[in-house]
Amino acid sequence: MPLNDKERYFYFIDGERIGVVEKRSTSLGSSNDDPEYTSPIGSSAGKTLRVHYTAKASPLTTTLTESPEIPSQFHEALAFKVISDLYKLPGETLNLELASYYDAQYEMALREAKKYARRQHVSGGQIQPWSF
Repeated sequence: MPLNDKERYFYFIDGERIGVVEKRSTSLGSSNDDPEYTSPIGSSAGKTLRVHYTAKASPLTTTLTESPEIPSQFHEALAFKVISDLYKLPGETLNLELASYYDAQYEMALREAKKYARRQHVSGGQIQPWSF
């Protein structure tokens, strides 16, 4: 009895990588070297694989040479948060009125960013096949 696609293909996640394997419908032999799951590259040539995922932005680093993966329309929100935190520091810069203003600006930008994320903006890409 042939397997349907839901019973035939499986995936696993290893760190930041995803692997796709195919369950064999028949055994090639009684050898222990005959794997039950194989790479679907050879047997599924020409098939399309669509992966739906939520991407994580790379962490911000102390080097300013790398651009964050945060969309450019939300870069200003980061500045609002930093300015707000600076106005909360004790000393000459302490100004809770301005700190609350920049907190409110940050919260508005954060709400917009969450709306943007819920809309699930999709960008194209290619997955390179690897044999496991």
